[in-house]
Amino acid sequence: MARCGDCRNFIPPLLNSAASMGMCKGILDEDGLGKEVNLYADTDGCPKFEEQDRIRTNVSEFGTSQNLRMARGFDEK
Repeated sequence: MARCGDCRNFIPPLLNSAASMGMCKGILDEDGLGKEVNLYADTDGCPKFEEQDRIRTNVSEFGTSQNLRMARGFDEK
């Protein structure tokens, strides 16, 4: 299940990193403003969903162990 947070169009709030709501720059209203979406919302069927590229680094969650990475189900680039 893809989440809004896995989409390139999702913009998290800058002032509150713990917030679960953010803006979607893919779906705009009549004024050109992004739609407010939930980070954890299911994006199945969203016409604007573009998967976010993930980069593996030694300090990220992808750098711990191969078994943990497989259990999390992330696609690594």
